[in-house]
Amino acid sequence: MNNLITVDIGNTNVDIGYFADENLLSTAKISTQDNKSEFEIASSIKSLLNIKNEDLKTLDFIISSVVPNKTHVVAKASKIVTGKEPIILNHNFDFPISNKYHPPEDVGIDRIIDSIAAVKLYGAPSIILDIGTCLVFNAITEKKEYIGGSILPGLYMAAESLASSTALLKPVDLKIPKNIIGRNSSESIQSGIILGYVEIIKGFFKMYKEIISKNKEIKLIITGGGADLITPNLDIKFIYNEHLSLLGLKYTYELLKND
Repeated sequence: MNNLITVDIGNTNVDIGYFADENLLSTAKISTQDNKSEFEIASSIKSLLNIKNEDLKTLDFIISSVVPNKTHVVAKASKIVTGKEPIILNHNFDFPISNKYHPPEDVGIDRIIDSIAAVKLYGAPSIILDIGTCLVFNAITEKKEYIGGSILPGLYMAAESLASSTALLKPVDLKIPKNIIGRNSSESIQSGIILGYVEIIKGFFKMYKEIISKNKEIKLIITGGGADLITPNLDIKFIYNEHLSLLGLKYTYELLKND
């Protein structure tokens, strides 16, 4: 496999991984919201990932994105780095899982990529939970069918909504509360969002299991930058993989190259 840059463009961050000799050597994040040019992004990618100039000639890019206007800039940056067009994934690619969403193109490509990695690493059936800008569940059947999921506001989105939609509640720093019953406004918001979401996750997981796989063990795979606020209080079995999307892009690239 050529050296590979995997890029997952989300609503908050652009997650970037550098694979060489099959190994994930380094990762980086840049903000999706910044206004950097393609030249600035190209420079950031090379410096943040510590890519040597002699490795550029064997470097490929693969990109998944849910932010179309950012895709265009990052794609230009990748061509500056490698001199080649990147692979930009869309719903027309032949993925190793069957997309049963209605219509199929409505599901975010990041959800498909996470699902590919989960099935490759942990098998099917499985439930994937991405705790990021949004809280996103994805369901994969034993037949490796992506059948859909659930989307809720993410932890920080929920906190910002409370602050912006009420007159007396102020913005708070989210941290794991010591008690379920908050003794002030900050603690009450932390309890409501963090411990409330823990219970939502447990409830959703139980309901998903009943639908997807009543009799066979089903794994819960968690990813996303907000997981550290949730997992310490999550008293059900789960697997945490912070690089699920980057690995899903790597596996997809390998499949495309082997076709």
